[in-house]
Amino acid sequence: MAKPPEPEPAPAGRITVILGEDTYLAESALGRILDAAVGDRQEAVRVLYGDESKWEDVVSAARTGSLFVSRRAVVVRRADQLKGDEEAMTSYAALPVPDVTLVLLASKPDRRRNPWKKLATAAAVQDANPKKGRALRAHVEEELRARGLRFAPDAFEDLLAEVGQDLRRLMGEVDKLEAWAGDRKEITAKDVSEVLGRGLGQPLYRLADAFAGRETPASLEHVERLLGDGEEGLRILSALHRSLRQVRAALAMREARAPRAEIGARVLPPHMQFKLDALLEASRRWTEADFRRALEALGRADRGMKRGADSAATLVAAVVESCAAGATSPRPGR
Repeated sequence: MAKPPEPEPAPAGRITVILGEDTYLAESALGRILDAAVGDRQEAVRVLYGDESKWEDVVSAARTGSLFVSRRAVVVRRADQLKGDEEAMTSYAALPVPDVTLVLLASKPDRRRNPWKKLATAAAVQDANPKKGRALRAHVEEELRARGLRFAPDAFEDLLAEVGQDLRRLMGEVDKLEAWAGDRKEITAKDVSEVLGRGLGQPLYRLADAFAGRETPASLEHVERLLGDGEEGLRILSALHRSLRQVRAALAMREARAPRAEIGARVLPPHMQFKLDALLEASRRWTEADFRRALEALGRADRGMKRGADSAATLVAAVVESCAAGATSPRPGR
């Protein structure tokens, strides 16, 4: 694993507020700040807890010098629960001690009130709110670049689909994959399958994505691979139905001008929110008439397979008819 660059010394008298509920982001930010402020001198760090301390305790800890270290850090966890003499903190924020780095970790402080209102301008603020969708993907990709790693596109999709949007879990799996790959710098879909303990069969979600986008060749390729891996025809058909229902619901909500976040919350499960952009794009490729024709094609396939028809031939016919229905081109967004 590549050695991280040496941190730069923290500016004198820095106050940093880490805001948000994502503990992975908060702890990562805190680690970087302390590395820059005091290095590995843990004796130079004092930790307080907001539900056990008052604002004046924080100020006293910051102003109390040390005979043993020249640079100190005071960390306040659960800082949004601090009470007491707010004026003491407001005064300190205006003139902090030069050799002390003060870090306040808070989930949801009331930033309309002092001293949080003062800290909003006097302190450096780092965002630790949970990342979703594109922001989550960009964060993970940045972490991978810092490690000199690269995920093959299908490997990254598999990882997100399997683990979801919990950043701590995601990075934990990245740690495992990095150790698994050894000297290799590219992580493949096979690596993800083996490390996460899944079989190596083609995931159903890839077929669902291709079908939602009306990508006929890709959909047929996925059907063939899934059947070759022993997947049941009716289970494949169920995935097609589910994909079509999601796209149809997204289209209806988009036509009704529902907020983007509401569409994601109502149509996709929590761990699949990163697929919202692709789902909205896919919804532009369908009309209500297309959906009706596709559902009829899938219905015929369902009845045929339950009566003993060949799964491969039946699924191929249903996919071709569904994806080709109406030959709709992508429509402009609204």
